[in-house]
Amino acid sequence: MRYSEDQIENIVFQALAHPVRRTILKIVALSIKGISYTDLITELGLSTGKLNYHLEQVLGLIEKNNERLYVLTPFGRKALNQLNLIKEEMTPDDEEYIRIAESAQKSSLQPIIKLFLLVGIIFSSLVIIIWSYIAYIAIVEGAPVIVYVVLPILFAIGLGLLSALILAYKRAPNWIRRFERRFFGPS
Repeated sequence: MRYSEDQIENIVFQALAHPVRRTILKIVALSIKGISYTDLITELGLSTGKLNYHLEQVLGLIEKNNERLYVLTPFGRKALNQLNLIKEEMTPDDEEYIRIAESAQKSSLQPIIKLFLLVGIIFSSLVIIIWSYIAYIAIVEGAPVIVYVVLPILFAIGLGLLSALILAYKRAPNWIRRFERRFFGPS
């Protein structure tokens, strides 16, 4: 099967998208005979699960040789050469373009999700206030027994939802970044 230029570029850019994977390629390239899994994990300070994930993502750019050491493939050397070429040909004029590109890539779902959470907090608060008013009327005017059973359950659900929304709102920047990295790639 022949790959199109777009397919090849997508494969390379996906493999090089994460800084850990670029670091893996650079470490492997520096080792003359290759580098062992143990040396890689020590050098990177990653858990085995994370290292295995990133190694899987760069298969084809690196491979294990007969001694079970990781080495660059010819394709991996070409990908690493492209990274080095970008660094070598950088000029001071490129800084402005890099800043513009970085700014454009930082668009985020965070403001939209935080607004959605804030609306949820306000709505939940209003619902709890309404339930409080209903409880007040039920106590003052009298109500069927079912109201006295259902209202505490509704309060517990409302307060639980409100607490969860407030917690999510406080932690939104972290989990939104994780969500975006998982589904949209690294930012």
